Amino acid sequence: MAREDKSVLTLAQVDEELRTLEGWTRSGNVLSRAFVFANFREITSFLNHLTRTITEQDHHPDFSLNTGMKMVTVALTTHSEKALTRADLLFARTLSDWFVTR
Repeated sequence: MAREDKSVLTLAQVDEELRTLEGWTRSGNVLSRAFVFANFREITSFLNHLTRTITEQDHHPDFSLNTGMKMVTVALTTHSEKALTRADLLFARTLSDWFVTR
């Protein structure tokens, strides 16, 4: 298991990184994105990837599932730092890369 990088980023640094993270938005110290799927099989596959990423990166986002809209919403922040960190950006990028290549 990798140790998460809790290096705090400035909001300007985060906003710069967001230029390369399609679909992610920042509200204060939280990054979020809604992932929409065609069916429940795709949702299940994503949730499996999400839980593997949580374990591998030792980072724990908030997320919710809306089965009616076939959507999983992920919210990232580093709770212990009360800020956005490199761990949040790595996590967002990992989810986005999987979503694009699925």
